[in-house]
Amino acid sequence: MTIRALIFDRDGVLTDFDVEAATRFFQPLLPFSVWELAQEWQRFGERHGFPTSLAAERTFFAAFWDELAAQHHLAEEARRRLHALDYTQFVRAYPDAAPALRLARQAGYRIGVLSNFSLASLDASLAAAGLDDLVDATCAATVIGAAKPDRAAYEIAALALNVAPHECYFFDDEWLCVEGAMVSGMQAWLVDRRRRCPAQITNVIPDLSAIAALLHSPSCPIRSVVARQVNESCVTSHL
Repeated sequence: MTIRALIFDRDGVLTDFDVEAATRFFQPLLPFSVWELAQEWQRFGERHGFPTSLAAERTFFAAFWDELAAQHHLAEEARRRLHALDYTQFVRAYPDAAPALRLARQAGYRIGVLSNFSLASLDASLAAAGLDDLVDATCAATVIGAAKPDRAAYEIAALALNVAPHECYFFDDEWLCVEGAMVSGMQAWLVDRRRRCPAQITNVIPDLSAIAALLHSPSCPIRSVVARQVNESCVTSHL
């Protein structure tokens, strides 16, 4: 079976959120933590609907900051700084992300990102992380109207890359999303950066450095090449 494309989740696979930097920014402005802010943001989105375009996203954030400022009696300067915030400044690429994407591109594979991101600015977040030039197509759930593990989400991502699902490798840090990819016909792996190592899961890789082994010998099941690394790492971490 010929593989023509690699599709990655964003959060936990390609990028991480810099909580420390976000805390430094928000702490002087808000009377609660970053985690509580995230909960407020989620509730606001559930009430009003998450944005499906960049224009709608700007309106969404403006309304959110205004509501938050009114509810918590924030100072005008705090409200102004919140309005001016570009959240993508807190998005960080994992050190192994760009090398893995670059290697795949050099080998001739098309590269996609499929994320259950609830904003429309997936491209901007990848640009902030320095990964946008290495990605051919991006699919954010709110924009495409389908979310993992819905089969439609994977099919839309494959179509965006002009390939069939069975021509894709897929990588995610949530097992439910990995299962959804396999149901759609993709070959899929769990990226287990936290080394949780569920015993029943064999198609797992420790991080994106394992991509090199996969692309070097695509005819071999990746678990025979790299799963042993995960297991050995887990054993070591428990000694």
